[in-house]
Amino acid sequence: MLRVHDSNSSCPVLALQHKKDPASASGELPSARQGRNRFVPRSIRWPKAFCGIAMCVFFTTQAYAQEKQTLQLVQTIPLPGVKGRLDHMGVDVEQKRLFLAAADNQTLEVVDLAAGRVLKSITGFKETQDALFIGGNFNKLYVSSLDGHVRIFQGETFNLVQDFKVEPDPNRLLRDPATNLIYFGYGGQNAGFDQYERVGILQAKPGAGYDQLIADMIAPTPRPGRLADMAMDDDGRLLICDSRADIIYLFDSRKRELVKSWPARGDGAADLALDRANHRLFVGTRTPPEMTVYDSVSGKEIQALPGPETMDGVHYDSQSRRIYVTGGRLYGTPEASRGWIYVYQQKDADHYELISRIQTRPGSGTSLFVPQLNRFYVASQAIGDQIAAILVFEALP
Repeated sequence: MLRVHDSNSSCPVLALQHKKDPASASGELPSARQGRNRFVPRSIRWPKAFCGIAMCVFFTTQAYAQEKQTLQLVQTIPLPGVKGRLDHMGVDVEQKRLFLAAADNQTLEVVDLAAGRVLKSITGFKETQDALFIGGNFNKLYVSSLDGHVRIFQGETFNLVQDFKVEPDPNRLLRDPATNLIYFGYGGQNAGFDQYERVGILQAKPGAGYDQLIADMIAPTPRPGRLADMAMDDDGRLLICDSRADIIYLFDSRKRELVKSWPARGDGAADLALDRANHRLFVGTRTPPEMTVYDSVSGKEIQALPGPETMDGVHYDSQSRRIYVTGGRLYGTPEASRGWIYVYQQKDADHYELISRIQTRPGSGTSLFVPQLNRFYVASQAIGDQIAAILVFEALP
């Protein structure tokens, strides 16, 4: 480990190297392949350059003191042949399988986490967005794609069971375990609707039973928008962020009605996480790159802290009371941002501190925290000689 100082922050920076990682990046940023991007920030503020001494020893020193280490890279899983932008992930905890939406590759990658390899690549999508797995008596895999489909696959054979055709742009998927209802945002700007978007509701059925699309909820928007990440508290309050209109919506999922909405701080409010016990909502924005804490019931802003460039993942660990935010995806920029994980410590419900910044690889934006496995997964896309991979971190106490 290496301590590197950034003039933008007094927080120590952790530069990670996995010596056995065949797909690890070099110290220089490679030229980025321009992909199909749907969000281009109004401004991109690049991190200031590291000092010359730090660059010279970036991947060679192991001198950094361990007291600030929060995550440890334990595995790099290559994704051979997977090209372009990588989107969001789901997990099967029981069988230790990871599901990755490879958007530009038009596939859903099924990864064996124990073996560290790709089991299967499911084809037939147009810009795969997200994946959700429900095990037990359900044993179903749900996959959303930009072309207006929510597909359901059998969880072992991956045979297609159902295909719901809705308006374009179904995005993130969320299951309420209390009701087995599945929520997903869709419509909005990509569907040609500039003043509203929808939250679809699927009723999941066990086994061979057919799911039903039972309702939707309307999210009004003052300008063209796109619904993104979601979270639900113990009382059925559903929170959704809009990454284009930059609004946070609060729905009563039991009554299926909008309770309130409030403007997000900054542009590109695409990802969020929830501390249910303290009613605290953590939202990442891209311009400026920040992590903002809100009261999830009132919408009151509590605190804002610096975040990684081109943010694309926010997660809360209730055991360690830490928030993880990842960034580094390509968003219409000449080169990929450096990949980062920012780690924040929750001191109490109203006070937070940025305690470490861990460098990953360029093109590493989306992520998934799985508390049952104590693992943090980061999707890293192929850029130049860098092949696509899943970076696997262990969360440290």
